[in-house]
Amino acid sequence: MLTDKETALLNAATDLIREHGMIALNMSDVHKKAGYSRAAQYQSFSDKNSLLAALCMRELVQNTSAIEEQRYKELSSDFTVVLRPVVYNYLKLADRLMIDSAFEQMFKAVQNLPDVEEFSFLKQGFTFLHTERTQKT
Repeated sequence: MLTDKETALLNAATDLIREHGMIALNMSDVHKKAGYSRAAQYQSFSDKNSLLAALCMRELVQNTSAIEEQRYKELSSDFTVVLRPVVYNYLKLADRLMIDSAFEQMFKAVQNLPDVEEFSFLKQGFTFLHTERTQKT
């Protein structure tokens, strides 16, 4: 469960990435946009990679819940598809394990989606990511 501070920091990071891109994301901008001090930010996220991991994790959990509750219009892949492969190898082991677990839950939920055209791209994408992940281990 995220604290209000962590939620505000992740929302600020999301906005900044959408505005300027992931490469341009600056940790100083995140805490300022969220209205917190630099120290408060680093209490929650020790570096940019841990922040990106948290963004990916939050999206995986939200998407899994949306699928399970059939709120399909709320599905998003901003961070799951783009950020995870980019930063995954740079994450601490604990963050990688957390994301792997959440990804597996999401993958199972995606596989249980109805076999209709609306979900075919999502199913194919997650099957590809799952195959890619399992071949690297």
